[in-house]
Amino acid sequence: MGEHMKLKDVLRQYDKQSLYFYARDLGIQAANKIAMEELYEKMVETILLHHHIENRLSILDDETYRVFMQVFRDEEVREEDNLRLERLLDYDLIAFEGEELFVVEEVKNIFLRCQNDSFFQQQRLQKVWLLQCQQVLTHYWGECSIEQFCKVLLLKDCFVEDVDIQALLQQLPVGEVQIAIKENQVYWRSLLNSSMLKEYRKSQKRFEYYLPTVEEIEMLYEYDYDIQQEGIQRLRTILLLKELEEKDVDQLLHEVWNDLSYGLDYEGIYARCLEKTGLTSAELPLSFMKDIDKNCRKFIYRGHTYLETINRTIGHMDHVEY
Repeated sequence: MGEHMKLKDVLRQYDKQSLYFYARDLGIQAANKIAMEELYEKMVETILLHHHIENRLSILDDETYRVFMQVFRDEEVREEDNLRLERLLDYDLIAFEGEELFVVEEVKNIFLRCQNDSFFQQQRLQKVWLLQCQQVLTHYWGECSIEQFCKVLLLKDCFVEDVDIQALLQQLPVGEVQIAIKENQVYWRSLLNSSMLKEYRKSQKRFEYYLPTVEEIEMLYEYDYDIQQEGIQRLRTILLLKELEEKDVDQLLHEVWNDLSYGLDYEGIYARCLEKTGLTSAELPLSFMKDIDKNCRKFIYRGHTYLETINRTIGHMDHVEY
C-alpha cells in the first residue's frame, strides 16, 4: 500500500480528538455525530475542494521544499532536516507507513500540477517571506506602521513597492497568521489587547526600529529564537555536556530567550533554569544569565539589545538604567 498512501489513510492515523478538531477547522459541523468512514470521506472532499493542499505547498520555504522533493524522489533525508520533516508531516503532505516515508497520493498529483506553474512559485516565495517577516513583529517590535513593515518585506526582491499585505494574509492558512492589521498599524496578534503593549509603547518611543538581516529573519522562523547569540550557544554547550536530551535543551533555550526578550526578570529565569536542569550555581553562574540578558534583543528596545542602547549604536535616546 505504501506507494499509494492516500489522504484517507493519513486521517486514519489521527486520534479521535485531533480528528474532530481538524474536522471543525475544515468547517464540518458536529463531526462526532458522523460515522467514521463517512467523516474521512467528507474531510478528504473538503480538503481537496478548498485547495488546502495547494495552500500548504505554497507556504513551504525553500529548505522544506527541498526536503519534500527528497521524499518525493525517495531519497535519504538527513537528520538535521528533522524540523522540516515534522512540518511536512504536520501539513499531511507526507506520511509514514511503518518506517518508510511517502508523499501522500493526492498531494503528488497536485504537486506535479503546481511545480512548473510560475504564478504558483512566485506566490510561494511571497507567502513564505511574509510568514518569515512576521517574526520581526513577534520577536522584536510588537507593532509598527504598514510602511515600516514593508521595509522588511522589501529586503527580498519577491516583493515590489505596493504590497497588499491584507490580501496576502487572507491566503495564508489561518493557523500560520500571527499578525493583524488595524488602522494602518501592523500588530503581533497576541499583543493586540494586552497590557504588555502599553508597557512596550512607553519605552519604545526612544528607539529606532532594529532592522534584522534576511538570514536573521529566516533563522527566527525556523528556530523561534536567536540560536546564534554567543551566550545562548555557550549555555547550549553546558546543557548538552550535562547529558540532557537535545530536544529538551532547545526547548529550554527557546523559553529562556523568549522570556528575556519579553522583558521578564533574568534572575527568575535563571532560577527556573537551574531547577529544570539540575545544574548548580557553580556550573552555571548567575553572571552568565545576566550576560545573555544584556545581549538579548528586546521588545522594550524595539529589537535592540541593552548593550546596543548604552553603546549608543542606535537612534537618539537617554541612558537606560540596568
